[in-house]
Amino acid sequence: MENIYQIRIHSRGGQGAKTAAQIIAEASIEEGKFAQAFSEYGPERSGAPMKTFLRISKKEIRIHSQIENPNMVVVLDPSLLLNVDVTEGLVDNGIVLVNTCDFVEEIKKKLKKKDSKIYTIDAKGIAMRIIGRNLPNTAIMGAIIKLVPLIPYEHGIEETEEMFEHKHLNDDLVRKNVEALKEGYETISNVK
Repeated sequence: MENIYQIRIHSRGGQGAKTAAQIIAEASIEEGKFAQAFSEYGPERSGAPMKTFLRISKKEIRIHSQIENPNMVVVLDPSLLLNVDVTEGLVDNGIVLVNTCDFVEEIKKKLKKKDSKIYTIDAKGIAMRIIGRNLPNTAIMGAIIKLVPLIPYEHGIEETEEMFEHKHLNDDLVRKNVEALKEGYETISNVK
């Protein structure tokens, strides 16, 4: 998948992974890049494990399948680390981004692929403080945008506003989601 940046998001239904991937894809397209975002669901219910796939490229993307060898893996629900090999197929020195308060050393113990660049963010804490609910997707989006140079920050903010306005959220909730994205962008932490 030369020239295509691939992200696989592990989450549970209702955490907003699909929406986050769609916003990032739209922001990339707005910047003149090519992108695709889609999800694979397990049992169709809130809280069930799911995967979301996101591809970004400067050239046309001619493949539409699950991502087997991601450049980045994002984990919205850290409990998935206990029973899912989230690093399966991850490229050498790939990025693992986890929504957690745990230290990177603790996360590394739970991963099968140990040569990953591990980043953590307390997206749940950001969401609870700013939005008032455990919806970590916009804070995670901020972290993804910071880590992937193909995704423009300004367009990420614009697309977040547009998507949530389109979903008929009130102005205050739209503003809070943008604030969570900005804080996620600013607070991402890493130990290699």
